[in-house]
Amino acid sequence: MTESGPTVEQSLTEVVWDLLDADSGLDEQSKYAVIAALESGGALREQIDGTAAPVERPSASDAEVVEPLGAYLKSITVAGFRGIGPRATLEVSPYPGITVISGRNGSGKSSFAEGLEFALTGESYRWRNKRAKMWADSWRNLHQGNPCEVRVEFAVPGAKVTTAGVDWADGADLAGSETWTQVAGAKRQPGTSSLGWSNALDIYRPLLTYDEIGGLLDQEPSKLYDALATLLGLEEIQDAEKRLADLLSERKQPRAVATNALRDLKVTLQGAGDARAVDAAKLLKKRQPDLDAVTALVSGADSPQTILVAKLRAIAEISVPDLDDVVSATTTLRQRESKALELADQALDAAEHRSTLLRQALSYRDIVDDEQCPVCGVGVLDDGWKQHTRDFLASEDQRLSDYRTAQAELKQARAAAEALLSGLAGVAPIDGVQLPSLGAYSAAVADARARPSDVALADHADQVMPMVAEASAELQAEATAAAEALEDAWAPIAAKINGWLSLEHTARSSDDVVARLDAAKKWVTANANVLRNQRMQPIADRAREIWSQLRQESNVDISSITLQGARTHRKAVLEGSVDGQPAAALTVMSQGELHALALALFIPRATAQASPFRFIVLDDPIQAMDPAKIDGFISVLRTLAENRQVIVFSHDDRLAASIRQLGVPAQLLEVTRETGSSITVKTAENPAKRYANDAFALVADEHVGDDIKRRAAPGLFRLALESAAQQVFYAKRAAAGQPHDESEVEWELHKKTNQRVALAVHGDAKADIAAWRSYRKHRFPALSISNRGSHGDIASLSKDDVGDLHKTVNDILAEL
Repeated sequence: MTESGPTVEQSLTEVVWDLLDADSGLDEQSKYAVIAALESGGALREQIDGTAAPVERPSASDAEVVEPLGAYLKSITVAGFRGIGPRATLEVSPYPGITVISGRNGSGKSSFAEGLEFALTGESYRWRNKRAKMWADSWRNLHQGNPCEVRVEFAVPGAKVTTAGVDWADGADLAGSETWTQVAGAKRQPGTSSLGWSNALDIYRPLLTYDEIGGLLDQEPSKLYDALATLLGLEEIQDAEKRLADLLSERKQPRAVATNALRDLKVTLQGAGDARAVDAAKLLKKRQPDLDAVTALVSGADSPQTILVAKLRAIAEISVPDLDDVVSATTTLRQRESKALELADQALDAAEHRSTLLRQALSYRDIVDDEQCPVCGVGVLDDGWKQHTRDFLASEDQRLSDYRTAQAELKQARAAAEALLSGLAGVAPIDGVQLPSLGAYSAAVADARARPSDVALADHADQVMPMVAEASAELQAEATAAAEALEDAWAPIAAKINGWLSLEHTARSSDDVVARLDAAKKWVTANANVLRNQRMQPIADRAREIWSQLRQESNVDISSITLQGARTHRKAVLEGSVDGQPAAALTVMSQGELHALALALFIPRATAQASPFRFIVLDDPIQAMDPAKIDGFISVLRTLAENRQVIVFSHDDRLAASIRQLGVPAQLLEVTRETGSSITVKTAENPAKRYANDAFALVADEHVGDDIKRRAAPGLFRLALESAAQQVFYAKRAAAGQPHDESEVEWELHKKTNQRVALAVHGDAKADIAAWRSYRKHRFPALSISNRGSHGDIASLSKDDVGDLHKTVNDILAEL
């Protein structure tokens, strides 16, 4: 496997910029929309609405290079939490390398891993799927649950140690914890946000438990898709696509509403009898209706129907004299005629001549005083005559004035009466409109205008005007009804057209935006597969490379790992072959193979170069692995440990034993649990030395009878010697490139201790070890007890015998 390099060389935005720059078919505005959608919904909205400047691609010189923090795990301290009662600390080497923490089930080792997970994430994958009340209530240690706390120390090269802590008050539930972080020498900061790892934990999750290993592939394909998509940054493209789709849907609403309104309007127009509705329907048949023409039609200034309504309204508003006014006019006329008749024309003429003559006489009298009348010669034109004549003339002038006034008033009254008749409005017929009273009205008007010569004007007016008024009222009512009928039929149609016009104007104002959004969304959708494949390829290559080491004797090969679909149809697809025959990989794998594959998929994600975590923690990863896969797993760990701190929790000794057998440098720790959930962490003993120590404890125990010691101790001698021999044999074979399964077969073929020691020393079970055995004096006794003890042939055992065992075990291990 190659050294863990950058998994993703470019940010997703940079990759998208490259694709956009290479696409000449997408307009610039739509490209800006794609980039803005990658940023946020607000940025997209501002870009589309024109309230933000067009986005520009940052130059390489402007890009800020942020190096990962490179945090290593230094220690985990737990108290009162899960299987740990009194405070216990697990210290690990905060550098690249392998650390294996072994412990039997229930020893408390996984409580350290769970404490670390909870301190970083605030939850536990194992508990997440355990809904029973017992799981909710069993997180606090039963023996000593107070204080209840977790402390995790992180070492960052060149910086001070940072501690992440979790505290639970007495009586608090699991969710009631208080979290904090603290840099050595500084004040505590509440929460864990100061670490800046929230997103990184989702993307590069450095923790993987046995439950999670199983769950990664046991769940529906969308879960694996999500995990890989998060690592690859594909959530950003999914989010961008969703933002574009959401805004596109929103901005499409005006067009959808306008389209629905137009559909309803066309149905309405089809059933309308109004000529304007027919014209409107013709205008709306066009793919892009002329809104100005439609508006002009609705306003109706020049339409035939509007002109028709105007004519009817004019008829409805024609002016006909009120009958009271007619009666008043004719009464006045008659009065004027009567007064004028009182003064005859002849009397008026005589009065005028007499007045003229008398005025001349007065003029003459003014010249000649008291002279007889020059006309008759009888009277005398004296002062009395003069005064009398003047009084008479004044009276005559008044009568003449009254007469003239009466004549003027008579003329005025006659003109007023004639105006009533001559001012009657004529009404022409209207094409297409039936007005039943129009004929009667026209006839009445004609009669009014044609006064017979033998009929007095006042009498004529009194006779014809009531008929004109009656016909006019009927005609006006008919015209009003006809106009209202036309208007009532058109008004709702016009209102509906106006409503659609308003919606269409709004829709057209957003059509360009919709087109840009639609183009941007289609581009993102079309290029999602390209982005997925491009960004998935390095991960897939590393996963397949890791799988090739983990698979060992598996006949399943992985040919491709792809992400397919989107949203509810998203899935991760693993294609492979079985014995060279194509097959869906997941369907033919055993549980152990599935776990190995889950590790192959998890490791590239957890060890990406951009991850701030320089550690990876695996809890019980080999539980379902056979020995061959354990060797492959160790090979993977060895490569990872070149630049990563690899911490593995294991419930048995197989991993530690294999590491010893393969001679892999590692820190081996052992967790044991004592009464009251008291946990002890110590450097793990070599199994062979542990068996030797067990033998010493047995022999040194005064409470155990000699007969029991003679029967039990030889078995421990044999286990110690064979364990040491097995480690050496397997390590030598591995170094020589021999497959693990062949080493197992060879080992199992030879059951005797001497044969197995021969395998370790000479690589051949048939080789003579007599020389080796006699080279040092302690070797023969140890081997003799191992061989003879199983038959009960030992007389006694002493501490010295166990000392010989220790030395012999060390000699065998020294063969490496």
